Amino acid sequence: MTILNNDNLRLSTSPDPDNGPVIAESSKLTSADGLTLHFHTWRGPTPPNKVLMVVHGMGGHGAYYAAAIAPYLVPQGTAVYAVDLRGHGLSDGVRGDITDFDLFQLDLEVAMREVRRLHPDLPLFMLGESMGTSIAINYVIDAPAETRPDFLALIACVVAPLVKPRPDEILRTVYYFVKDRQRVALPTTGREEQGIRDLEFIKVLKSDPLFNRKVSVRFLTKLTGHMRRAHNSPLKLTLPVFIAQGGRDITVNRRRTRAFMDKIAASDKEIHIFPAAFHALLNDPDAPQVRERLVAWMERQRENYYR
Repeated sequence: MTILNNDNLRLSTSPDPDNGPVIAESSKLTSADGLTLHFHTWRGPTPPNKVLMVVHGMGGHGAYYAAAIAPYLVPQGTAVYAVDLRGHGLSDGVRGDITDFDLFQLDLEVAMREVRRLHPDLPLFMLGESMGTSIAINYVIDAPAETRPDFLALIACVVAPLVKPRPDEILRTVYYFVKDRQRVALPTTGREEQGIRDLEFIKVLKSDPLFNRKVSVRFLTKLTGHMRRAHNSPLKLTLPVFIAQGGRDITVNRRRTRAFMDKIAASDKEIHIFPAAFHALLNDPDAPQVRERLVAWMERQRENYYR
């Protein structure tokens, strides 16, 4: 296991115009239960040498990675994909409510099948961010071999959440727990400054009409169970794992999260701690260093893949 802090590595992973433009495309996929899903693609003008599937966080959608990931990884030879999970972004589904978090696995599976079809011989990485980390972990554990990724990256890993609700939030949650657990009535916004240091990205979130700003009690209950399942499964993670975590991330229980990281069964795992960073690592002043570490790790894994 490798543990690094913010001073161990410096690489150049800025967008490189000499490597050609980032070509952005979108298409539609159909989940196993019939929902239409919005599918994002970013690629370069030449064939890629590796592939990355991104799993977005709570309330978000794949379009955020057009700025946070694609301009940096595509010039390095990566084809980047992201699917808007059901109820998010431009995909079908009820916004802010879900009957079972395992339904997100159906969305990922159809997306992964498409990526494998397009790139059958390339190393395939999966990157989960925030809520997407628990979804990615559970997907890796349960996925059939033909759609399982070769490598896993966890950015702002949330498997042991630490939430300190205000009294009014507790009362609202109890009320809807009793009255209507499916009602999309619990705000998820209002504390952006506690999780995001990048003020410009806060403006993006606040002005984004596709960002989910409320969820149901049922959504939170299913999310909690899904995170608990991921947290209890580190011994099932045997593929190479990359983890990046903010040292000032107040959304996670640091002791339990660190215990989860230490218990991951993979012999090939890297843990990168950014002491000053908040939760939104890909939109943080330390984001360039996060991407540097990620690109370096992906390139090493790509080389190992062909040995």
